[in-house]
Order: sequence, then structure tokens, then C-alpha cells
Amino acid sequence: MAEVTVIGGGIIGVSCALALQREGIATTLIERDSIGGKATFGNCALLAVSEIVPLAKPGVMGKLPGWLLNPEGPLAIRPGHLPTALPWLARFLLNARARRVAQICHHLGAITAHAQNDFDDVIEAADIQNIWGKNEVLYLYDSRQQYDTDRLSWQLRANEGHQITELDDDALRDLEPDLDTTGKFGLIAHGWRSFTDPQRLTRELSEYFSELGGEIINADVKRIEMGSAKAKCLHLLDGSQLEIDKLVIAAGCWANTLLSDLGIRIPLAPLHGYHTDIADSGVSLSRPVVYASGGFVNTPVESGLRIAGTIEIAPLDALPNYRRAEVLVEKAQRHLFPGLTHTHGSQWMGARPFMPDTLPVIGPAPGVADAWLAVGHGQLGVTMGPTTGKIISALITRKTPAIDIASYRADRRYT
Repeated sequence: MAEVTVIGGGIIGVSCALALQREGIATTLIERDSIGGKATFGNCALLAVSEIVPLAKPGVMGKLPGWLLNPEGPLAIRPGHLPTALPWLARFLLNARARRVAQICHHLGAITAHAQNDFDDVIEAADIQNIWGKNEVLYLYDSRQQYDTDRLSWQLRANEGHQITELDDDALRDLEPDLDTTGKFGLIAHGWRSFTDPQRLTRELSEYFSELGGEIINADVKRIEMGSAKAKCLHLLDGSQLEIDKLVIAAGCWANTLLSDLGIRIPLAPLHGYHTDIADSGVSLSRPVVYASGGFVNTPVESGLRIAGTIEIAPLDALPNYRRAEVLVEKAQRHLFPGLTHTHGSQWMGARPFMPDTLPVIGPAPGVADAWLAVGHGQLGVTMGPTTGKIISALITRKTPAIDIASYRADRRYT
């Protein structure tokens, strides 16, 4: 029996398992699907170190009704799901107070500040090749005026030490020849990087975990059996059982069912995102382009051009509404890439685990001995992966984490 069992084979679970195995802790990783095959697979492929400003910020209340009523807007809710989502949305909006937003930025920034070094460490150790994109990220607005209205976000980032370089018209035009920059305003967000393939990154980290002696089990955990305030056994869907000693739950949006077995409830909600990967787009990019005015990201990845973004509040098992992915491609062609010759590609929808305060849950499971949680990383799962793994490993080995975890505990206030 392994000393620690980690449930969840996305970037968070793999990072936790790897960090423990590197410390000499015998660890088993359980994933029911392919490694990195859910939210990790479909994200924007960014190391988004300064993406620390929550969606819930001053002024969002006035925009929210228009967003929710527009089925093709940046944030939408499935018809009929509003009554279920209302309690989460209420908490979400309570976090939009100016002082609270500044606190959230600080706590997210405390984690992302370690992201580059922690990724460099695991990528070098695992000898992963050709995983980094070439250049830092370009942020693009339709006009200088739109950028000026978003200055609060950049001031909040600056308060946490993040730097930008504003580009004049000539520099912006020369940066990406295939990008329509007419009338637009752009800046370089320093410290942001991109990945050529987030799933390959996660898969190769898991292979390194196996090389170190870690065990990977492809199984679906149906239920966690408790005994004396401690998780003692996993009941798998195939009818088998797995005895456990220590447990880490890193199952993303699927964590709620497992947490209920432990008697734990947290306000974790699935917010769905979409992407389209276009293999032969006719567009050449040397860097990701975050189109701030449109609310989506364009990233060159191994599979082509990835156009990704949008937030859809819907049940976890909701079927895809690929019209949302198509809208992003149409906007990209209309506003950014007049040379986008192919608009059809591989479409994806996936659920990202969000807390109403945008902060992840990292720390001990309340009221349960020898159990820890690493969930709720929202759109920053890939960015926070290795750092989260190091925090969980430190807690389990009774070391002091590099980051104070008080703000990420499951038993915190979420407003």
C-alpha cells in the first residue's frame, strides 16, 4: 500500500504526486480517463503569471445582466440552470468589492510568483523538450480608450510586482505581421509564457513520476469509505477496493462527490470553457495574443492555432454548445486575423473548477485526518500546478510551505 494516494490525473494531481514521489514518499496516482485529458488538455496553454485579477471586480454587477442574457457573450448561463447557480453567483458578486479584489490578487499572486521557477525545476528534472513557446504574451485592445477603462486591472497587477511594456503603433504592427492592429492598442505582459502542448507536458511529468517509482492506476473512484474520521478505502467502479493511508483529492470539478463522502462541502462550481484548434489556419503567430476586448486567447500550439476562452455556467454533465467555440473563431477572423483561411478545426468543451472567490483550495481536509485538498484552481490550473504540488508535499511531510496557506484553506470564508 502506498503511503499517499492522489485522486486526479490533471496537472494539479500529477504535480502533487510527482512532488511527493520526489521526496521519497511512495505515491499512487488514480485517474479514470487519460492523464491530462480534461481541463488540462483544453486550456489556453499559458503560464499566466499575472492573470491574478478575478472576473468579479468593481463594475462587474453592471455588466453581468448583459453577459448572461447574451448567449454568445463572454459569460453565459445555460437556460434552466440559473436557480441552481444563484447561490454561487451571489457569493461571486460579493467578492467584487474593491478591497476584497485587491486581497484576492495578492493571494493569487503569491502562488503565481513561484510558477516559472517551479516549472523550470520539474521540466528540467523530467527532461521535457520543446514545451515552451517562443515569446512573451501580447495583450491587445481595440483602442487605447478600452485599455484606459481597464487600467484598474493593470494597476492591481502592478501592485503585485508585474510589469508591462506598452507598444507604439509601429512596434505593434511589426510584432505580428499576420495580426490586424489597425487602431488597436497593445502591450507585452512580462513573465507570461506559453506551452506547446499542456497535455503532453502533463503526460511527460506523469511518466517521470512513474520512473521514480510512482504507481498510476486507471480507475474510477465510486466512493470513499470512512473509518474513525479517516479515509480508509476507495471503492472503485469495477467493484474492487483499494486500501489507503493518506489521501489527496485533486479531482477538479469532479471533487464534489468525493468530498461529500468525507462530509465536506465547498462552493466548487464547473465553469465551462471552449476552444478550437485549427491545424492549417493560414496565420503565423510567434506568441500568444490575448484579445482583451473580445475575451479570448489565440495561442500557437503543436496542433495549430488554438482559439480559446469564454465562460459558460452549466451543469457538470452539460452537453457542449459548440456555437460558443464558433463565435470565438468568427471574432478572431473579423477582428484579428483577416488571413484566417480555415475556420474549422477540432472543437473542445471542458469544465474548469472555480471557487466564488477565485482562490484555489489547498490544504488539509477539515475534520478528516491524513487527507488534503488541491482543487478549485479555475483558469489557472496549469499555471499553479507545480507550485500546488510543492505546497501539498510540504504539508504531508510536515515541512513549512513556501507560501502561507491560510487564504486557501477549505474552511475559510468565501466572501
